[in-house]
Amino acid sequence: MIEKKGLPVTLRAFSTFLKQHPNATLTIAGEGPLLLELQKFARELGVTDRVSFTGFVSQEQLREIYYRSHIFLHPSQTGRDGNQEGIPNSMLEAMATGLPVFATEHGGIPEAIENGVSGVLIPERDDSALAQALLDASRDSDLLSRIARSGAEAVRKNFDLSAQAQRLEEIYLNLL
Repeated sequence: MIEKKGLPVTLRAFSTFLKQHPNATLTIAGEGPLLLELQKFARELGVTDRVSFTGFVSQEQLREIYYRSHIFLHPSQTGRDGNQEGIPNSMLEAMATGLPVFATEHGGIPEAIENGVSGVLIPERDDSALAQALLDASRDSDLLSRIARSGAEAVRKNFDLSAQAQRLEEIYLNLL
């Protein structure tokens, strides 16, 4: 839980979403220096009864969280220190499980997600846009199914270990 993960954006967007979908829940997995601050922010927003901070989870537990979820949020942002995401592994893992991903136009994320095709992209730090995207998706189940399938296929096609190794091998052979 560090600044570049954009978790305050997630909490604000979820707070807005919750007004129309009061039974929704949000699970935030992981640890980090901002945990206490994020828990305090959730209290200030009045969403603590709908938000679960799990702490560190194993790969197996994370997979279970993915399978129980409807949407994966990853609103990354550039930190004050300039720190940015590459292509987040957790996002790729969520996509691979068939979970629709909502993320930001940030760092390497647009390399993995085509907006409206294999996921939904919003501008950095824009909790209003994220909330609106979530509300729109709640009214369009076809969108969620479509981007879930396309996202899983994009991960299989573009991020498969053997495919990446073969591409790297081809680059080396061409250089020789």
